[in-house]
Amino acid sequence: MIIIGRKMTLEISNNRRSEIKTLVLSVLNKYGEPCVPVKIGNIIRNIPNIKLITYRSQIKKFNITYEEMIVDAETRDSYVVWDSTRNRYCIYYNDLDYTIVNSNRVRWNLAHELGHIVLEHHKLCKHHKLFRDGLSSSIYNYLEEEANYFAQLILVPHVVLFAFKVSTVMQLKNLCRISNNAAEHRFRAYLDWKKNMQENVTYDKSLFRFYYNFIYKKHCKTCGASMIQRSGKYCPICGTKTIQWGDGNMKYTKLDTYETGKLKECPICHNEETNIEGQYCQICGVQLVNYCSNDNCSHCEVLPSNARYCPVCGASSTFYTFNILKSWNYRNDAQTLLPDDIPFGPDEELPFN
Repeated sequence: MIIIGRKMTLEISNNRRSEIKTLVLSVLNKYGEPCVPVKIGNIIRNIPNIKLITYRSQIKKFNITYEEMIVDAETRDSYVVWDSTRNRYCIYYNDLDYTIVNSNRVRWNLAHELGHIVLEHHKLCKHHKLFRDGLSSSIYNYLEEEANYFAQLILVPHVVLFAFKVSTVMQLKNLCRISNNAAEHRFRAYLDWKKNMQENVTYDKSLFRFYYNFIYKKHCKTCGASMIQRSGKYCPICGTKTIQWGDGNMKYTKLDTYETGKLKECPICHNEETNIEGQYCQICGVQLVNYCSNDNCSHCEVLPSNARYCPVCGASSTFYTFNILKSWNYRNDAQTLLPDDIPFGPDEELPFN
């Protein structure tokens, strides 16, 4: 907790860093979606008591010039105004300066202002607006440091950089969509994080779980299937070795199963009383759990109910072997999804579970 009125240093304590990390995870889980670049504007719009307002709209509303807007705002970047009576916030940001917008600095500005709000800096200082003249330089600088720390955590998730084998400043800049200056600083911080990865294990594991589906989303170039697949090089739908990172354009229907992977209805005799012990239908004897048919395969886990092939060894699944599933191109049972792509592929050997 920050104590106003005492001498402060710019160094954020380890306990405070842990608190900020917890708040970042809370914001992501409540209002975000697992993707990079982080959709910071959408996160802010999803928070009920925060409103985004552009400099352009204010200039038009009050019939003032751009220069007058900057004087009134006291910044060329962004700022927050807090309505204490209704506990509402307005984030005003510069959408007219193309050096800010085109460099992606505006994304950092938005994340920075969100940090001030989430960390409750306005309430702490009892100011509707944080500005240099209204606070001591030590307090103002410390609050800025905390807001920047929040921004770097939410915009530059290290576990995702690690997963996609980011090795240059430019790759980090393009993946996270931040400015050149920010990317240079964050890349140095990322290299330090890699050296001390185990020190952040609790936070990193939580962040990894949040981004898991994003990191391991893959699609097959042959059949277009979409999947979440951490290991294996074979497509579970068509059995080819043509899977790569990203969303596919086809989604193949899964058979309805219990959490164990056992079918709720037998596809042969249509027996619906399958929620009993065992893996076989008690009426016709067919196996109701999908496995790899290769007895020597190292993949012993239950396969998805739409898997025709094992993603590890490429052998047919038991459902496909016993004709429970038809060939992937037997009929068109797919739904179209939006495609996506990035220039790097994920590392399958992440040190998290």
